[in-house]
Amino acid sequence: MLSARLRAEIQATLDEGDECLDADEFTDAIAAYQQALALIPDPKYLHEISLPAFTALGEAYFFSGHYRDALAALKEAEKAPGGVENPLLHLRLGQAYFESGDLDHAADALTRAYALDGRDVFDGEDDKYLSFLATRIEL
Repeated sequence: MLSARLRAEIQATLDEGDECLDADEFTDAIAAYQQALALIPDPKYLHEISLPAFTALGEAYFFSGHYRDALAALKEAEKAPGGVENPLLHLRLGQAYFESGDLDHAADALTRAYALDGRDVFDGEDDKYLSFLATRIEL
C-alpha cells in the first residue's frame, strides 16, 4: 500500500504528464510518466495507480507514433488492478496493434473494448478502428 504522500507525488507527476500530452508535447509527457512510474514501488502491477500511469505512458507513445513502445506500456497496464476490465486500455491496445500491422491482436483488443463499453469507447476516435472491427465481428 502506498502512503498518501507518495500517492500524491505520483499523481502530481502524472498530472504534469497529462498537461504535456494535452499540448502534444509527447517527449515531455513520456518523461513525466516515466518519472511517475519510477516512484511506484516494485512490483508495480500490485498498485492501483500503475493502471493510469502505464496507460498514460502507452497513450503518449501511441500518439507520438511509437506503437511498439505503446504496446509494451499498455501490456504492463493490463496487469495492474482494473486493467483487464478497462475499455480505454483495450481500445489503445487495439489501436497500437492495428497501427503495428498486427490485425489479429488488434481485432482481439478492439473486441474487448467494444464488449466492455460498446460504441461509446470509440467516440472521438478515428473511424477506421470501428470500421476495421466491423470486418471481424458483428456490431
